[in-house]
Amino acid sequence: MAQTAHLKKRTSIPLFFTCTLGTLLLGWLSGLLSGSKAGYNSLVLPPLTPPDKVFPIVWSILYVMIGLSLFFILRTNSATETLMRDKKAATTLWSLQFALNLLWPFAFFTLQLYIFSFLWLAVLAAIDLALIIYAFRVSPAAGALLIPYQAWLMFALYLNLFIAILN
Repeated sequence: MAQTAHLKKRTSIPLFFTCTLGTLLLGWLSGLLSGSKAGYNSLVLPPLTPPDKVFPIVWSILYVMIGLSLFFILRTNSATETLMRDKKAATTLWSLQFALNLLWPFAFFTLQLYIFSFLWLAVLAAIDLALIIYAFRVSPAAGALLIPYQAWLMFALYLNLFIAILN
């Protein structure tokens, strides 16, 4: 039994690094390739807009937390049929929200489709909320790790909406 736990811990290490660092790297590449640094300062920004240096710090922390949530979801044993369904739903929702997350900067920064980006972000926030529900069913830690991301998405909705209105 101790050997099984040791083996599980060893196989979890690559999964941990793949989930956390992979999520962080893909998020960073999305921001870099979308030109997220260019043109933002020329926009009329709403009140409460944080300084530019806040965004990479917050997103780096959030991407690690999002990756950790995937790690906890994938690592959970699917002991029952219900848990197996919830784990599959959580994994599917995680993948969908992450794809939407990675593509949003292209709609907002590259194409400057501010109203479309706002609607895109609203869909992303709704999917993330569903993900949080399923993630909590699979792993309370996975669900809890996604709550700050949901809060940031709500704040991003505010910023995006007012940028669409003001520009």
